[in-house]
Parts: sequence; structure tokens; C-alpha cells
Amino acid sequence: MTSPQLATSLAKFAEMEGRHPRLLLATASSDEERYHKHVATLFADGGFDVDVAPQHSDAQSIARQVIDCDADMLVLVRTSLTSTDRVHVADLISALDALDAEYVKFGIVGHADDPARSNVDFVCDLEHLQTSDCEALIDYILAVEEGRVAQHI
Repeated sequence: MTSPQLATSLAKFAEMEGRHPRLLLATASSDEERYHKHVATLFADGGFDVDVAPQHSDAQSIARQVIDCDADMLVLVRTSLTSTDRVHVADLISALDALDAEYVKFGIVGHADDPARSNVDFVCDLEHLQTSDCEALIDYILAVEEGRVAQHI
């Protein structure tokens, strides 16, 4: 069930963009594949259109898919801070920059104390991920979009 605040934010975004906010969900390593469904469902229930990057994607193919699916946000599921990541945060940032996709908001779902938190736009704790995180992220994306639109007026 959608809260009144979330419904209002979704309606505002849809009025501005003609669609719901869209995110691409990717994983840092094979360890996170099991969380795909849980995270994707939560964001879809929260009002996002969710696309999922294919398993074993590298940073360049994830960045290309962000562009191809017209995502507003890239969410990387990264739960193990000790395993060797297939996809590194720095590589994703570089790949997005190379495609002139700096406008895409990039965040991590994993641990609140992720060492890459200073390099991304947001971090959500996987253990406590809930609808209120979706509300906050939609409000964040909406504020970014309103600022972008105001600059072009």
C-alpha cells in the first residue's frame, strides 16, 4: 500500500517526466544475486519502474544499460565488504561519466557503513530496507528533477 506522501511524490514525478521514476538494479558480485528479487520487489512496490542488469555484468555493460533503459537511478547491491567484487563502485562511476550520465543518481544497498558511501549519492542498509527508503529516494529524485527543470526555464 502506498502512503499518501509517496503517492503525491510519484504523481508529481509522473507529471514532470510522463512516467514513474526508473532504476536499474545491479549486483557487485555473485554473492548478492540472492537479494535481487527482494530489493527489486521492494522498489517496485514503492513505485519505481525496476530494470535488472543481467547476472555477471561488468561496469561498462551496466552503465550502457542505465542509458538504454533511461534510468534515473542505479542501485548496486553490495553486501559483502570482504569478497572480491566483480563490479567496483569506482569503475561504475567512471563508466557512467564516460557516457555523460552524471545525472544518474548512484547508490548502494548493502551496509550503512560501506566504505564507498562518500563516493555515491545514497546508501541503504539492506537489513532494514523498507518502504520509507523508497519514499526518501523518490523525494530525492523529485528534488533533483525539479532543480533540473527550474534551470531550463
